[in-house]
Amino acid sequence: MSSRRSLRQLLVAVLLGVLVGGGLMAVTPAGAEVSSAVATNWKKIWKKNLKPLADKRYYTKKQSDAKYSTKAETAAGDAASQAAANTATDSKLTGYYKKAEIDAKLAPFVNSVAANSGGDQLLTLGAIQTVRSVSLMPPSNGTVIVTSSAYVINTGAGASTARCSITPGTALDDPFFQRATIATPGDTDVIAATRGFAVTKGTLLTVNLVCDSILGTSDLRDSNLSAIFAPG
Repeated sequence: MSSRRSLRQLLVAVLLGVLVGGGLMAVTPAGAEVSSAVATNWKKIWKKNLKPLADKRYYTKKQSDAKYSTKAETAAGDAASQAAANTATDSKLTGYYKKAEIDAKLAPFVNSVAANSGGDQLLTLGAIQTVRSVSLMPPSNGTVIVTSSAYVINTGAGASTARCSITPGTALDDPFFQRATIATPGDTDVIAATRGFAVTKGTLLTVNLVCDSILGTSDLRDSNLSAIFAPG
């Protein structure tokens, strides 16, 4: 019995030796790899071996932040650019009316069918000048009939001649002259006329009474200018 027990003990010892030896053999190479890994310079490997292979289509966060903006930053930049552009445009258009200002000025004339300008007046005639003006904006297509009248007095020492014209401009309109020639100083004459204008719905029409003096000296008194719309 003792010999068998001794044999068993010997076999167990041999097996343990083999197992322990094998374990050491297995552990030793792994330990060597860990030591090798610790000693490896990964920064150098990244820089020399891996970085050149990186996809150059992508940016680092720092590069991306410098090159691109967020939606909020873009919106703020667009708003600032638009505000600057509006300011520059407003400065260039200082001498012009804005739409709201034009609408306010035209409001009294919208869909108007009649207009009149008259009353006490005393003007010394000389170079061409506008003596009366009326405006209206018809509610439909049609015709605006404009009439004018005024007293002219010869204020010089000899004969005088004054002229007037109903016109949409500021110059005398030759085919529509009104003429008052007064031979005697101090005498008066009446000049009057009627003229029609084709109009379009919603389009402002402004008509002036324009006068001048081409001989001697004359005064113009109490002129009147009336306009009335006729549809059709």
